[in-house]
Amino acid sequence: MMTKIPSGGAGSCGGLVEYLEKEVAGLWFDRQQELLAGHQVVVEIDQNKKNLGRQDDKYYQLILAPSQAELAHIGSDPEKLQAFTRAAMEQYAQNFGKGIESKDLVWFAKVEHSRSYDHTDRIVQLGEQERGVPKAGDQTHIHVLVSRTENLKQYREGKENGQHERKNPYHLSPKTNHKATTKGPVVGGFERNAFSQRVEQTFDQEFGYERPLTQSFQFLHCMKYGDELAKEKMQRQALQEAQKRVQQPQDALVADAFPSVKLTPERDVAADLRDQLSEAFEQKDVNELSKALATAQAERERQQQIEEARKQALAAKLAEQQKVEQQQKLAPKEEEQQNKPRISRGLRR
Repeated sequence: MMTKIPSGGAGSCGGLVEYLEKEVAGLWFDRQQELLAGHQVVVEIDQNKKNLGRQDDKYYQLILAPSQAELAHIGSDPEKLQAFTRAAMEQYAQNFGKGIESKDLVWFAKVEHSRSYDHTDRIVQLGEQERGVPKAGDQTHIHVLVSRTENLKQYREGKENGQHERKNPYHLSPKTNHKATTKGPVVGGFERNAFSQRVEQTFDQEFGYERPLTQSFQFLHCMKYGDELAKEKMQRQALQEAQKRVQQPQDALVADAFPSVKLTPERDVAADLRDQLSEAFEQKDVNELSKALATAQAERERQQQIEEARKQALAAKLAEQQKVEQQQKLAPKEEEQQNKPRISRGLRR
């Protein structure tokens, strides 16, 4: 899961909305509505501002980009992506520490399905890929535009109803450097790392996604910013978790299918995983670590199919043996039954 807050805008959001209409016009949604037109988005966000200077940001853009594994888990279902976005915006509101909810914001979102390489991609920086080339695979992601000023309609209604006595509405910037401050002119703040983790956890809880450590914000952030000791510790945890993920279901499968058969190196799928992950770990290569995990998981599935076929073959063989044994048991009885009448007839003579 990638969560980015790349930019804000000091003027109208019209230009950005027009750009985001490049795949298909319309289809914007918010907390309650769907199928909104781009011009509605522009009007709502541009008008929702108060007490901001000419150079101050009036709105911000968020990008929520599930990984291909996460998208596959939910089948890239548009309704699930909308539900996820709405839950993520609840986390966005809560992360300011001001006791507000998504209904206190003015935001609109749009789902896009393609992405291209740009200057921020490492492969472009290394000169191995040209800019503008479409990325392969499912690239579905969500753009969210959110006003910096809290929902003025909700603010005014709250003030009239005595829910608050604030003289001015909140100005909510996710780019602030304040983090949970309790004193001074700014109370609250915005912890961007915490927000990224909350978005990730929201997806997992919403859709029952079992996230490997190597796909977590905690792991990726540590690999990018942590010191060598922290990186080594995190990689060891990832290695241990990966071994456990693969070994447990495989051991259970073999034990159920063949209780009298002990695991050998040929049947131990986790051995493959250990070799590949250990090599990646020694090289401290996160990409190789992820590739090794994916390869080992694919091998596990292949081995499971082999074990299932072997189990079925064994069951068929046992059934055949039982059938033969049953026939052998019945044969003497049938012969005895056939001989009884003959003996009886002989006695009557």
